[in-house]
Amino acid sequence: MSIVVRTATAADLSAIRQHLGQTDPRLVDEHFRLQDLGQMYFAVALDGDEIVGTALLDLNSEMTPELRNMFVAPSARRRGAGRALSQWVEQKAREEGHTAVFLAVDPNNEKAVPLYVSLEYHPTGEHLFVEAPEVEQVPDPSRASSHYAIYKKSLTAR
Repeated sequence: MSIVVRTATAADLSAIRQHLGQTDPRLVDEHFRLQDLGQMYFAVALDGDEIVGTALLDLNSEMTPELRNMFVAPSARRRGAGRALSQWVEQKAREEGHTAVFLAVDPNNEKAVPLYVSLEYHPTGEHLFVEAPEVEQVPDPSRASSHYAIYKKSLTAR
């Protein structure tokens, strides 16, 4: 698997909606619109011609910049797509002049938390209370937390 990450284009939107159905399809269009306005970067990870993952870098968040909605198709997991998306997002944050990237994750998201820790995101001890998540982070809604843990990655540490 050779993963390539790039900015999402209008031609990608249909495939994202169909094959990465982890979210409300209308959000795909909204995120693309916000990218056009310069408020976020919308990244796609490709394995050949197939889109296998997406991530957002929100430049207009309470925690600016914020890595949001990183998703890798189950068939492509544990093959480097998440790491490639994270590195791409972090590079965009550097180019925008930021020295850190934040993210908010449901502490019960047993797949995402270890990934973020392996990518050198560290818990800040702060939390964000969530009444209605944009994207469900745990398969069983009864296990969803009412707060997300805030993580931070320094872009200047060596």
